[in-house]
Amino acid sequence: MSQVVALHPWKRAEHLTSENNKLLIDGVQAESLIAQYGSPLYVYSETRLRENALDILCNFRREHANTRVCFASKACANLAVLKVFKDCGLAVEVNSGGEFYKACVAGYKPADMVFNGVAKQRGELREVIAAGIGAINVDSLSEVQRILEVATELKQQARLTLRIIPEIQGGAAAGWQTGTSSSKFGMTSLEQAAAIELIVQHPDALKMVGVHAHIGTQVNDIAIYEAEAQFLIDYVRHVCEMLPYPLEHVNLGGGFPKNYSSAQENFSRVAAHYGENYRTSIDFAQLSRHLIKPIAAALGEQIEIIVEPGRSMVSDTAILLSRIEARKQRQNNPVYYLDAGYSVLFDIYHGWYFHMVNASRADDVQTKNCRMAGPLCDSSDTYYDIEGEGAVSSLLAAEPALNAHRSVLEKVLVNQPNLRELPADTGMGDIIALLDVGAYALENMTEYCGRQAAAAVMVDLQQGSRLIRRRAQYEDLLNYDVD
Repeated sequence: MSQVVALHPWKRAEHLTSENNKLLIDGVQAESLIAQYGSPLYVYSETRLRENALDILCNFRREHANTRVCFASKACANLAVLKVFKDCGLAVEVNSGGEFYKACVAGYKPADMVFNGVAKQRGELREVIAAGIGAINVDSLSEVQRILEVATELKQQARLTLRIIPEIQGGAAAGWQTGTSSSKFGMTSLEQAAAIELIVQHPDALKMVGVHAHIGTQVNDIAIYEAEAQFLIDYVRHVCEMLPYPLEHVNLGGGFPKNYSSAQENFSRVAAHYGENYRTSIDFAQLSRHLIKPIAAALGEQIEIIVEPGRSMVSDTAILLSRIEARKQRQNNPVYYLDAGYSVLFDIYHGWYFHMVNASRADDVQTKNCRMAGPLCDSSDTYYDIEGEGAVSSLLAAEPALNAHRSVLEKVLVNQPNLRELPADTGMGDIIALLDVGAYALENMTEYCGRQAAAAVMVDLQQGSRLIRRRAQYEDLLNYDVD
């Protein structure tokens, strides 16, 4: 396999532009940010954060005014990001006691939060129930029993939303799929029936306020959302017959897709499945028509619709700037080593694709194909899917007859094209910008190999910048050690 995503076009009006051959992020030169804050560096755009919040709120509430958007804070729980979304009118979804704590520090009221997760601890439940959290998304029958015990102890009523398995498959890879019984999430209809019976028997401690479903992430087929809508319409009606009071809300989860390049034509040279994974035609306006509208029409204006978007709110709001620190030649291609590897951008460990632009030579037309790697002492620290490529090679060596099916093997096993197109004059010291890195990046950073976790800045509405996460120091490596 030798495919490369086209470098151009990469510009995005008023967000990613260039001047004097240098990349500008919201009008601020990328190299000047590196000079001020160091490398590697995450750069978040306040403008893009606000645009995304306004986009989803306006589109979803146009079809159903009683819609609540709960940002899935696991995608980015940085305080500055949380505060921007709060200012825009978003609520928040938390997945642990730690995320609940950060959301409270950011100024969110517990009543404006939903608490997700598959293995909630007693201490976490005690904290959120005592605080009066808006809803606990319950993932198992055993969890209902645990919540009952905690709520009884506190002499408070816990507000529960039961997560059902819709048996709808969404997402291009197994790890992205959360809507079937092959995943670790949710309850069967029989388990939910037993949970509802337990809830009804203990009205002082438990109240069922909603149902919840989540079909996966980066779901790029509108028919799957239509199927989710119809499933939830039918299921809400069924559940209402089992309760002595009306449901307050239906929670649709998130998983909404986002683009990982600036244009569809970037993927014109590669196998179609790469474009299917990293490009989408689905936006909030389309989701509003196919997901929100039918539920609102069927269930009425009184019921609240809750959504929990994460990736779609933040992925395109951040750029990772990383410096080229070394160069080699391998298999007729140059290999460039960045100062950011999977300890900084963990998703590359799983072979996820992020588009690259040379911030130091932004408008160069002449290009070459390269391999890109990180600085860690680990063979998997690459910006190509070395594990997938290795699996294909091993299978072909073990069974040469499979060569006839090589393209199928690559489609299943290799998550991204293996080469990068960059300017022909790319060289040592250049700053490489990785696009659309805003989701799940800061949350997954580590200090593996003793490397310092990256800093993050936010470019504000006045084309200034401010630090929103400091760079780790050597002393931080000792924070958790006890001698």
